[in-house]
Amino acid sequence: MKKTILAVILIVMNMGQNNAASQNPAVIQAIDSINAILKANPFHDGFNDISFFYSIDITDDKELVVEMSFDGPFKWVYKAKITDLDLSPKKDACKDSPGSICWLCKETVPGKQNSCIQAEMIFTDGGSEKENATNICVSFSGRNMICNDLNARFQRLFSNFNTL
Repeated sequence: MKKTILAVILIVMNMGQNNAASQNPAVIQAIDSINAILKANPFHDGFNDISFFYSIDITDDKELVVEMSFDGPFKWVYKAKITDLDLSPKKDACKDSPGSICWLCKETVPGKQNSCIQAEMIFTDGGSEKENATNICVSFSGRNMICNDLNARFQRLFSNFNTL
């Protein structure tokens, strides 16, 4: 009887430790802070005079989801398992591109890029088109010099998943 009670207690405790990382308050706070910055600093395509709004989320299946939308006939949704992405910190990640942060798929074979990202264009009429991609990016206004701050926030967010 004592062994049964002990087994039930251990199972319940284990279930509590396996809560989805996306439901972790620190993860939720990190996502909200990143999305607040992205919302306040949309990427602006001056040539076409269009502003693109990016947002991120992490699913219960530990997938990074990046949505790019604008006031147009479609939006893009990119999904990738966090474990499939190379999230190693990059020195001077914002030096070459102060208006975007990107992550590549991990190489499964040395020198060969893996297409681990599902990119879906969702039309406002309900249709969609899917393709695979090798990188996933968020873009934002480079005018406010927020790239380094966003990069640090992403690194803190991804550190919650470094034990996957």
